[in-house]
Amino acid sequence: MAIKLKLLIDKEKNRVVLAESDEYFVDTLFSFLTIPIGSVVRLSSGKSNIGCMDALQESVKNLDSRYLQTEAVREMLLCPRSACEARTKDLALNVDTELTRYYRCTSSCIARCKPLFSTVKNVRCRCGQVMANEVVLEKSKPAADGINEGVFVKETMRFIIGDDLRVSPISTETSLSQLVKHGIRDWTTLEEKSVDVGANEALHILRRLFVSTTPLTDVFLRKPEALEDAFDSLKLSPEDIVIDKKDTRKEMSLKLLINKSNNKVVYAEATIDFLDLLISFLTFPLGSVVKLLGPGSSIGCLDNLHKSVEDLSGGDDCIISEDCRAMLLDPKLSLHSGCDSQLLPVVEAGPKTIDSSKFSSCFVCGADNNDHYYFGCSGATNREFHFINPKVSGAATECGGGFVKGPNMKFMVTDGLDVKPLSFISGIPILYRFNVPISDVQKRVVSVGVEEALSLLKASLFSRTVLSDVFCQKNANQSEIKLERK
Repeated sequence: MAIKLKLLIDKEKNRVVLAESDEYFVDTLFSFLTIPIGSVVRLSSGKSNIGCMDALQESVKNLDSRYLQTEAVREMLLCPRSACEARTKDLALNVDTELTRYYRCTSSCIARCKPLFSTVKNVRCRCGQVMANEVVLEKSKPAADGINEGVFVKETMRFIIGDDLRVSPISTETSLSQLVKHGIRDWTTLEEKSVDVGANEALHILRRLFVSTTPLTDVFLRKPEALEDAFDSLKLSPEDIVIDKKDTRKEMSLKLLINKSNNKVVYAEATIDFLDLLISFLTFPLGSVVKLLGPGSSIGCLDNLHKSVEDLSGGDDCIISEDCRAMLLDPKLSLHSGCDSQLLPVVEAGPKTIDSSKFSSCFVCGADNNDHYYFGCSGATNREFHFINPKVSGAATECGGGFVKGPNMKFMVTDGLDVKPLSFISGIPILYRFNVPISDVQKRVVSVGVEEALSLLKASLFSRTVLSDVFCQKNANQSEIKLERK
């Protein structure tokens, strides 16, 4: 489905001054806050150019299964689920067109014991069989009166969206302030233009959130080749923003191999705890990243979307409910996406409760759900589903566990977040590529706590030299990072 968007354009400067839309486009914009970072990489076919996230996800794809707790872990990281998927499936325009799927064991197994389900295909049930029977969570059917509740914002509302994606209810005052902001003094310089926004355009806007303050202009007025070239438009600056310290009780150590001449990290010798921390970033919803990094996180226009949700929750009463507001401002990790060694205060969603009448078929007999319902075909609907933790063998349903296994295993993590099992011989080509003499190599041990974890998260979204930026900045605290435009 395509959504109509009305643009007001400054013809002289070829830029969007503002846009007008109904609730459908705003719902799509706000849904970006619920999307995990790894999903943005996947939707961009590994070419998101979001810092080192492409390299990190590619490393997960290439990591030998021997080093993962289960093979299902790979799918969890390459295709991370959203904790809000039961709600975002009803978007009029969803950048992720994959249907929400769940998996069950055989009907006979479900009938015999407490039913277990999985968000990942081919996880083993307690009976030993593979959970491969698929059930799709479909879109909600239209209400009898033809009016649905909406997804995040209330129905039949209209909004003003700035080029920087600041969203507010439509009003003459807001529109005039946008004209003043852009220095518009002559009405003749303005032009109205209607555009269709489909999944492709929405994905481009999503990708531009990280690096641009003018995503609407970028997507609708600039040539595609110019858009691609501009993805590398941000860099880390030596002038730093201090990230507030949250907790120093949990720490891990990290060994760095340093090029003394330029004070750059060649690679790190990482334990499984540090690797779990890094790859867990792929599961973080974008809204939780803004929440973790705090106001002024400098993540392109994500800050503006996040702030818009806060403002719309006030007197204008545009957000459907406080639950919706919480989904956007502080989205949770999907169930079982957390890990025991996590240093950052991210919360995992609890057990799922889903109206089973919305499934495409009955969980028990597989028949069309118009005639059969979950659990004994008795017509029961809202139930708490028991989901297997894909990271833990033995069909456990408890949260916890880690992504990587091997208590004594070590990994080589480059400055650009390429990950491989630790091997000195494999490290020699890296030293050679950067022309590092043997006499110029130095080992340094650093501590990684909450401060450093936050800095790693931020740097991994923008930098191609993450470890150096966090641990080797001269005359700066290890946790201090700022972004600036070239």
